[in-house]
Amino acid sequence: METLVLSSFKSCLHCGVSINIVDFDANYLWPIQRDLQKKSRRKSLLRVSSLANLLSPKASRKPETFKRTLSFKVPLVPTNHHQRNHGNSHNNTTTNNNTISPYKAPPPSPGRCRLARTWSDMMTGDGTMLSTLSCQDIKRQEAIYELYQGELDLIEDLNVVKNTYQDCMRKLQLMTEGELGQIFGNLDNLIPVHEDLVNRMKTQRRPDGTTAEIGQELKDWIPRLRVYVSFCANQVFGKVLLDDKKEEPAIDDFLQRCQDSPFSRKLDLWGLLDGARSRFMKYPLLLKSILKYTSDWLDAQNLSEAVRLAEEIVGDADKRTGEAKCVYYRSRITYLYDDQKHADIENASTLLCNGTLKNNKGSKLQLFLFDTILVLTRLVTQGGYQRFQVYRDPIPISDLVLEDLKDGEVKMGSFRSAFSSSQTSKNVFRVSFTESGKGQSHTLMSNDEHDKRQWLNSIRSALNNVKKESPEIVAVHLAPNVRLHSDSSEGE
Repeated sequence: METLVLSSFKSCLHCGVSINIVDFDANYLWPIQRDLQKKSRRKSLLRVSSLANLLSPKASRKPETFKRTLSFKVPLVPTNHHQRNHGNSHNNTTTNNNTISPYKAPPPSPGRCRLARTWSDMMTGDGTMLSTLSCQDIKRQEAIYELYQGELDLIEDLNVVKNTYQDCMRKLQLMTEGELGQIFGNLDNLIPVHEDLVNRMKTQRRPDGTTAEIGQELKDWIPRLRVYVSFCANQVFGKVLLDDKKEEPAIDDFLQRCQDSPFSRKLDLWGLLDGARSRFMKYPLLLKSILKYTSDWLDAQNLSEAVRLAEEIVGDADKRTGEAKCVYYRSRITYLYDDQKHADIENASTLLCNGTLKNNKGSKLQLFLFDTILVLTRLVTQGGYQRFQVYRDPIPISDLVLEDLKDGEVKMGSFRSAFSSSQTSKNVFRVSFTESGKGQSHTLMSNDEHDKRQWLNSIRSALNNVKKESPEIVAVHLAPNVRLHSDSSEGE
C-alpha cells in the first residue's frame, strides 16, 4: 500500500507539472473534530456539575430541593378537582380554627319596571277611532285611563305589602300583632276600596275602549276614601316603630332581602306604604284633570261634587295627621331651662309644619309650628333616642311677627365668613316677638324657594286663625327691606 505524502513543493521536480495540494487536515478533518470535542466537553461538564451538586450540596439547600434533584417529586396538591376542594377547605378550616367564612349576599336581582302606557297606546287597529275624536276628547280619555291604571298599580303594591311583608312577618313571628297593627294600620281595608273603583270604571267603559260618563260613579265612590284618614294618622307612629325595629338584625335582614327582590321595584317597605298615602293625596288633582276636559254638563256637575268631597276628606286626613304629629313631637321636646316651658306647647292640638332650617350663624335648627306656638329646637340624643331640645324662647302665635326678606339683603354664616363677599343669602325670612324685650328674633334660611313658600304660607295661616279669635293682638309684618338685627338679638 502506497502512502500519500503531501509535499510542500507546488511543482514536480522531474517534469515540472504544478501540483494542487489539498489540506485534508485543515479543511475537512479539523472542523469535525472540533465539533466532536465541543459536544464531549459539554457533556462532561454537565456530568461534573450534577455530580458536584449531588456530592456537596450547599448548606442553604432544603430537603425538598434535594429530593427534586433526585427526581423524587411529591405533588403538593391533589390533582383531582374534588380532592383539591376538600383539601383546601380542610386547610382553611385548620388555619382559621374551625371558623366558617362570613355570608356574602348575592348580587341584587334586576328590578321590575312598569310599562308607562297611555290610553292611545291601548287603542289597537288602524287608528280610525282616534281620528273620529277631538283633541279634548282624547285628553279626557287619557285622564280617565291614568286614574284607572294608577288604581291597578296601587292594588298591586298593596297586595305585595300585605302578602309578602305583613303575612310573612306574622308567620316568621318577627313582630307581635300589636306591632304589625301599628306599622301597617288598616291595610286590609284599603285594597277592597280600590278594587271597587276599578270595577266601576270597567262597567262604564264602552266596547270601543272609550268612557262616556264617569262623574256619578266617582261621586258615589269618593266617600269610601275615609278609611285613609285613620291610615295617614297611624303612619306617624308606624314610621317610628319601623325605624326602631330595623335595629334588630333579623328584621333588617328580612327587609333588605325583600327590597333586593324584583317584586319590590327597589322600594323599601316604607316607600310602598307611603306610596298609598301619596296616591290618596292626589285624588283631587286627578279628578280635576278629568273635569277640565269634560264638556257634558251633568257629568261635569258630578265631577265637581266628587272633587269637593275628595278635598274635604284629604283635609280631614291632614288634620288628623297633624294631631298625631303634635302628640308625638310634644313627647320628644325637652327643655334646657325650666323657664322655657310654655303652656301653649301643652295646649297645642295640631302641628302645622315642621322641618330643618338654618339660622344666621349657620346652625341647623328643628322648627315646629304648632297651632298655638312656634318652637325652635336642636336635635340631641338622650338615652339612645333622638330628642328636640328647645332653643331660646318659644314664640306664641299671638306674639309672632313674620318678615319676608329678599335674597341678598342679609348675610348668613359665622363671624369669620361675615366679611366675605362670596356668601349670599337666599330664601330667608325672620320671626320675632311683637315686643323685643320678650325674646330674641331669628333670621332663618330655607332649603329652597318652595320650602320658604311653604313656611310663609303655614305661618300666615296660623296668624290668620289667631286673628279671627283675637284680632287686636296679632301683628303681621311683610318688610321687603329689613336690615339684619345685631348679634345680640340672635345668639348661639
